[in-house]
Amino acid sequence: MKVTILASYEPHAAKGLMQGSNREAAIQALFESVGGRMSSVMFTRGIYDVVVNGEVPDQVAGMGMALAVRASGS
Repeated sequence: MKVTILASYEPHAAKGLMQGSNREAAIQALFESVGGRMSSVMFTRGIYDVVVNGEVPDQVAGMGMALAVRASGS
């Protein structure tokens, strides 16, 4: 199942990004943790800070990924 994720960083997460955190590797690891594959990650300007494209096995895996990100507060 193909997915596109639109995300914005919370202020405290943006500070970590500016300090050199490798967010692309973290996003890749998140996809792999649910048996998925990240195709691309783009950092943007405007309403969203990040656009990610990838594939997950099913809706359950996709929702699990979304809940894990929301629970992190980032």
